[in-house]
Amino acid sequence: MDKGKLKAILVDVIPPKANSSLEELSSLVDTLGGIVVKKVIQKRGRPSAKTFLGTGKAIEVAGTARELQIDVVIFNNILKPSQVLHLSAIFGAKVWDRVDLILKIFEKHAVTREAKLQIELAKLHHEFPKLYGKGTSFSQQRGGGASSGGMTGVRGPGEKFLEQKKRHLRGQINILEAQLEKIKIQHQNQRDVRRRKNLKTIALVGYTNSGKSTLLKALTNKKDIYIANKLFATLDTKIGDMYIQNFGKVLVADTIGFIKDLPPFLIQSFLATLDEVREADLILHVIDISDPEAITKIKVVEEILKDLGCENKPYINVLNKTDNLPKIPKRIPKNSALVSAVTRKGFEKLVKRISEKLR
Repeated sequence: MDKGKLKAILVDVIPPKANSSLEELSSLVDTLGGIVVKKVIQKRGRPSAKTFLGTGKAIEVAGTARELQIDVVIFNNILKPSQVLHLSAIFGAKVWDRVDLILKIFEKHAVTREAKLQIELAKLHHEFPKLYGKGTSFSQQRGGGASSGGMTGVRGPGEKFLEQKKRHLRGQINILEAQLEKIKIQHQNQRDVRRRKNLKTIALVGYTNSGKSTLLKALTNKKDIYIANKLFATLDTKIGDMYIQNFGKVLVADTIGFIKDLPPFLIQSFLATLDEVREADLILHVIDISDPEAITKIKVVEEILKDLGCENKPYINVLNKTDNLPKIPKRIPKNSALVSAVTRKGFEKLVKRISEKLR
């Protein structure tokens, strides 16, 4: 086992008749640079209100965590703050839910000031509810009950500390939102300049690791594009020029990849980036057609586009990574173009479709 790597146990709590796949969560841990040492799946009618897992299973995971000297237990679910507190005490290790892990990856991969601001805002929104219960424990440690003389309705030092912490976080959120609003205005001014020049814009969207960055590089010959076979390899919007015969120059923008179970606050934090999608003349929905979960992931992206108000925009389904398929499926989504961003197979037809849509 690699020394120095974050060691994790993965946990998934699912309904009795559901199927669990921790492959995506494992890939996220790999992207962060950690290592998965054990996977735990529990089927329950409903999660435990206190520990999400059943008590017996939680004790079992705690024993494994101590035995294997685990750094963190990661749930493929979204936990309540009170559940994180209880589980941390049982496991004697850090407890993350799916959103915590995604935010850690975002933080690691952020390069530009805009991306860093967006991630910091998302972290604060995620941190705010976790203040639940902290005031009580602080008050108990400091003897809050005694200091208040046992009177109900009198706030102890823990509650005062909690309110101060909340005010501080609200202030930080307001500052970050103001800074991101300025960036949004800058982006809007740039888009206004493009419109005056009558430049059309294409936005690439898709599930993370569907091949958007590779497609951007192939369409625009843009050199400074980071490409890696990992989830969320890039966070920042990249824009390149594409020249279409008998049409002229168009701009192609690659945006952050999507993933299932993104909470609304996370999408809200990245609106400065996602405005590029909302303002685009054409959307290319990039799909890894070789992925066994392709249909599920298509629905995830379509739901997020709907949340962004983009469901009625002109679009093309770009079925990418055909070079990984032994044969093309008989049934494919409507309005689709089959391509390989690596070999450029199918590009001539794709460019023709793009030209027709933009006209």
